[in-house]
Amino acid sequence: MKLINRRLYFDYNATAPLSESVINYLRNGAFVFGNPSSIYTEGREARKIISETFDYLRLLFRIPNEGHEVFFHSGATEAINSLVKGMAMYASSQGQKFHFFYSAIDHSSVVKQALHLPLLGHEAHAISVDSNGEIDIEVVIQKIKQQKGLKLFNFTQVNNETGVVWPLDLAIRVKHETDCFVHVDAVQTPGKIVNWDNPHYELDSYTFSAHKFGAMKGVGFTILSQDMPWIPMHMGGGQQKGLRAGTENTHGIYSIKLALEDLTRTFDAQAVKMHKDTLEASLEKMLGAAGQITAKRAGHRNLNTINITFNHEIKIELLIAALDLAGLSVSSGPACSMGMPVASRVLLEMGFTERMAKNSLRISIGPRSSAEEMARAWEIFSTVLPKYLDRP
Repeated sequence: MKLINRRLYFDYNATAPLSESVINYLRNGAFVFGNPSSIYTEGREARKIISETFDYLRLLFRIPNEGHEVFFHSGATEAINSLVKGMAMYASSQGQKFHFFYSAIDHSSVVKQALHLPLLGHEAHAISVDSNGEIDIEVVIQKIKQQKGLKLFNFTQVNNETGVVWPLDLAIRVKHETDCFVHVDAVQTPGKIVNWDNPHYELDSYTFSAHKFGAMKGVGFTILSQDMPWIPMHMGGGQQKGLRAGTENTHGIYSIKLALEDLTRTFDAQAVKMHKDTLEASLEKMLGAAGQITAKRAGHRNLNTINITFNHEIKIELLIAALDLAGLSVSSGPACSMGMPVASRVLLEMGFTERMAKNSLRISIGPRSSAEEMARAWEIFSTVLPKYLDRP
C-alpha cells in the first residue's frame, strides 16, 4: 500500500499500484526491444526475460512439468473470452453442443459470454447464489449432469466486490462428479487469500491478471491443462506454441515475475487479515442500524475486502468524493457512469434491494498495509462517514 503525501489507496481489488521492483525496472529504462521470435542477439535478449518469467511461474505455482502449459495474454477478459469461445468452436468442429456454466455473480467478462454463445449455436447456464454470495454445489452438479455435450464450468475463487471465497474443494467435487471441465478465475487471489500460490491441478485451468498484484496493465497469464479441448482464438505466427499468437508483450510479461517476487517476499496473510478485521469491526460499530457488512456470514472471506451496504439512500458518489478529498481512495461495488450510481449486479443477485445495491462501499486494502496506514484510514472514516449516516 502506498502512503504518499498522506494519501491512502484502498482499492486493490480494482488494480494495484506498481510494485517497487517494477517501478525500478521501468525507471532504469534499459529495455530490450528485439522481437522475441528472432534468433539474433536482440531477439534472444527478449526471449531470455520471457523464459525467466515462464520458469519462475512454474516454480512458484508448482506447475507439473508435463501435462500443463502456461500462456501469456492481455489479461483475464481476453483469456476468458478465448477459452469459452475456443471450447465452443471445438465443440462445433466435433458436431457437439457446448454448455457453459457460470455464476450469476461472476465478473462481467464471464457473464456476458451468455450473449455470444447462442449466436454460435451453444448454450450458457447461469447458477444463482444465496444472500451470502455462495453457491449450492449440489445444484451445480445437478445442472451440469442434465446437459449432454462438451461442458465448461467457470469457478470464481474470490469475488471482486464482496471478497467471498469459494474453496477449490467445491470445484474439485464438480470435476470428480461430472464430465465437466473447470476453469478457475483466480484474478482476485494473489495476496488476498492464504495459499493463493498453490493451485490444485485436478482442475483444468487458472487465469490471472497481472495488474491486480502490482505488475503492468494489459498482461496476464493462464495455466492450462493439455487435456483442455479448445481452439485458440488468436491465430497467427504460432507464438507460445500456438496457444496465443502475436508478438509477446515482453516488458509486461517480465513485470509479472518482478511483482510476484515482491509479493511473495513481503506477504504476511496474518497481518493483512488483522488489519482488515480491526477496521471492519470499527466500521460495523459506527454503522449501527444504518448499514451492514456484506456477506459477513459467508463461510469463507478473503483477507483484504470489506463491502458495506447502507440501509438508506446516501448518494454513494458523494461519499466516495468526500473520502477522496480527505485522502482516501475507495470505490463503490458497481461501476459509475457520468457520476450516476449503478446498482451492483452482484448485490442484486444476492437478494439486496436496488436501493441498497446502489449504495455499497468497497474497501480493499493492500498486502503491505501498515498499522500507521490503517490508523490514518480509520481517522478519515471516523471523520467523514458519520455525516452520511441517517441517525434517528
